[in-house]
This record gives sequence, C-alpha cells and structure tokens, in this order.
Amino acid sequence: MHAYFPALNSFPSLLGDMLADAINCLGFTWASSPACTELEIIVMNWLGKMIGLPDEFLNLTSSSRGGGVVQTTASEATLVCLLAGRTRAIQRFHEKCPGYQDAEINARLVAYCSDQAHSSVEKAALIGLVRMRYIEADQNLSMQGQPLRDAIEDDIRQGLVPFWVCATLGTTGACSFDNLEEIGGVCREHNLWLHVDAAYAGSAFICPEFRTWLKGIERADSIAFNPSKWMMIHFDATA
Repeated sequence: MHAYFPALNSFPSLLGDMLADAINCLGFTWASSPACTELEIIVMNWLGKMIGLPDEFLNLTSSSRGGGVVQTTASEATLVCLLAGRTRAIQRFHEKCPGYQDAEINARLVAYCSDQAHSSVEKAALIGLVRMRYIEADQNLSMQGQPLRDAIEDDIRQGLVPFWVCATLGTTGACSFDNLEEIGGVCREHNLWLHVDAAYAGSAFICPEFRTWLKGIERADSIAFNPSKWMMIHFDATA
C-alpha cells in the first residue's frame, strides 16, 4: 500500500536497515556510541557533497562550523532548525537589550514561510510558541523576495522581532520552488535564520543539471531533504 508519498525501498537499504536493527545502537550522544556519531558525520558529508552543498555546510576539519545530523523526518528537522533559530534570536536580543525575560522576547518573535509550505512548518511554530506569517506565493506558487521583505518590515514597525524564514524547494502540493536567491538576500539584510525545506525534491540535486534551483544556498543556515523519498532509502531517513 502507498500513502501520500510512495514509501520507496531497495535491497541495499533493506540490508542496512536489518543491520542497524540488529546492532540496536543508541547513538544519541558521542559518549554513548563514538562510532555511530563519527559514521553519522561521514554520511552527512557524503550526502552534502552529493547534492552540491558548499563546504561551509560540511564537517571537514576540527575547526569546521558545518555538519549535520540524521533526523527521522523533515518535520523533525524543521522543528530543530526553528528552535535553533529561536535560541540565536533570543541571545542576540539579550545582547542588544539586556533585562528582558526569555518569555517576553519569545512572545515577539515572528517566523515566515510561503502559503504553499508544508504543514510541518506551522506545527514547528506552534511547538516553539512563535508567530508564523504566511507569504502569498506568486502565479507560479513560488515565494519571492519582495513580499517577504514587505512583511518583515511591517512586523518590525509593529514592534515584533522577525527571526526565521523557511524557503521550500519542491512544495508538497505542486513541487514549486521558492526564489532562494532573493529570499537569502532578504534574510542577510535583516539577519534572519534561513532554513531550506528540500524534503521532496532535494535528492534531485544529485544531478548537476538541477542545481540551478539551489542558487543562493550559500546564504542559508540550514537545509533538510529526505533520502527516503527519491533515493530508495527506508523510512525514516532525513538529512
């Protein structure tokens, strides 16, 4: 039986899944399983290189600031990145305006996404107790930079604190692509965390001819995609 997205699999993935279940490793920290953690770093570097991410996203040396974590789903990855962006925003607010409680700052935070974004983005905002503002997509169902900029500036005038934007590369409804380059420019201008949700179409960037849709990725703070969709990997698997 198939659900909304067909659950793909392959013989190598089946063997890997059986082996992982047989080992039954608890890899939630390096101390609990150094080998698991270090293999995760290697695999994430493989996947990052495979889809053409810049070196800044990779964990290549001990001084690298890049790297990734294998998550169960893109929904979980979106939540983790929103919480990371929220933490950074609260810290920066404290540096500029000491004396505020975290809860007071959190009440002002605003995140942004396209009205075509996946429902998990809204769920992440609900869990993080932040406002989510939806930007109307254009006739191609793509979020553009100027409407985002207008919304951010409007919220700033109202005393709110914009902090996080989710751009989608391959929406669930139509596989449309947000204008990553323009959105990245707006995020740099206002110092916002830019998360890229490439859950559905991210695996396609293995093919260099499709990487035109990645233009502007160097301005992103985080990206997630699902090998479990197009790479014949057993669910759950999100990079």
